[in-house]
Amino acid sequence: MPFEPFRTHTQPVNISSLESRFDAAPRFTIELMKANGLATRKGVPVKVLAKGELGKALTVHAHAFSVGARERIEAAGGSCKIVDV
Repeated sequence: MPFEPFRTHTQPVNISSLESRFDAAPRFTIELMKANGLATRKGVPVKVLAKGELGKALTVHAHAFSVGARERIEAAGGSCKIVDV
């Protein structure tokens, strides 16, 4: 049974990538992620996933967040902002 018509396509960005590529900054937008080699597929929504640890307070802007990613970002003192597609 094909699921392709029902699949939502997103490009994943792990919080470990945010930790290793960025210093603490006021906010991390999708444009900033693209400029640093993350979220490079044009027109595909970005979803932040919980792989890795986060030790900085970041405000992350993305189209979606996994439950674990949201918990880890907020536990580190940061916040998650949903961006419209």
